[in-house]
Amino acid sequence: MLRELTRQDWLSILNLDERHVPVTLILRGTRNLRRNFEKYRRLFADPLEIGSPNGLFEDIVVGRIDGRQIGYASVYGPAMASEIAHVFGVLGTRRVIQTGVCGALGEEMIAGDLVIAARAGCGEGAVQCYLPGVERVCATPALVEQAAALAGPQGTHIGPIWTTAALLAEGLDDLTRWKQGGAIAVDMETATTYGVAEWTGMEWISVLSIFDNPLAGAHIALEESTKQEHREQGERRMLEVVLGLIARDPQAENRKPLQGNHRND
Repeated sequence: MLRELTRQDWLSILNLDERHVPVTLILRGTRNLRRNFEKYRRLFADPLEIGSPNGLFEDIVVGRIDGRQIGYASVYGPAMASEIAHVFGVLGTRRVIQTGVCGALGEEMIAGDLVIAARAGCGEGAVQCYLPGVERVCATPALVEQAAALAGPQGTHIGPIWTTAALLAEGLDDLTRWKQGGAIAVDMETATTYGVAEWTGMEWISVLSIFDNPLAGAHIALEESTKQEHREQGERRMLEVVLGLIARDPQAENRKPLQGNHRND
């Protein structure tokens, strides 16, 4: 039943005027839902917080950034990412940018570096609900190129990542297996967002900041004196790339849905 809800259904459920449907949706993967919501909300002109009467959705805002209609939501894990991407995709949003943090798997990758996910392995379960049998989903190539140009080569890593569903269930064997499979980082939302974006016909990209590098002995439970400074620098760079992508969007009114970019090879 929920799968069959239409654009008009969601406009009514969210009490949203169609003029406020964003061209681009920003999803921030985070456990600190409200803190990041407040940080991003300050970027908006005429911000409008939206939700549903039964409280199913919260921490969502739409408004203007750089003259464009943009949406933002804080999400954590595949369930939340899939729900928000699904709703806005059905509403007609044309593009989704996933942001947040990730764990690095490659050598010489440090906290604060950026990862642009050229594709994401589907280890989170949600993609199978939308694209059965798909094991990995590629980003929109043009957005990968734009994000790479905006980020610059220094401290930027472009390649495949792995998306998992349970942070604390990660073990050394898992991290080693994902790395051996070609992944340069691991997160909890990107593959889900990519899969739902493909299903709804949006363009999609993920730009992440490295939080730690577990295989290098810098896992989440360890703290270094300079790590937090690097993370803050990475957050700033990540936001600059996101805002740059927004500024480059031509907002074409008649953009057609994209052809699938999923890959199993």
